[in-house]
Amino acid sequence: MTELASRRTPEVASGPGPTIPELLTMAADVVAMVDGHVASTDVGHGVVSVHVTCQAAAEYLAWRLALDHVEEYPPTRTCHAFAVWSGGEWPEGEFKVFCRGELVPPLRSFPRHAAVVRTDGNEAA
Repeated sequence: MTELASRRTPEVASGPGPTIPELLTMAADVVAMVDGHVASTDVGHGVVSVHVTCQAAAEYLAWRLALDHVEEYPPTRTCHAFAVWSGGEWPEGEFKVFCRGELVPPLRSFPRHAAVVRTDGNEAA
């Protein structure tokens, strides 16, 4: 067993998450949001990953999906520079948006804001 495999701890979901058909529907909806700017899409265990062709599309999806984390990866000898926007968690779908190429700082993330409840009991817009 490799050192990496021996250090892994299994992640156990606390309940049922989205099914593969639901994730495929989510992926189709995300692709439609930035039609023409998607290089590829991956669907996995509770995750939808989208690889877009430009930073504008990545930040637009980050805004639409309220992705609260962005991580930039510098170029290496074997890989181009890229960034990953991510957010969401179990039991809902997790989203990751990948973008490589010319990235213009600052890279923006868009945290989901909690709803504000007014004193009259109604939710504020």
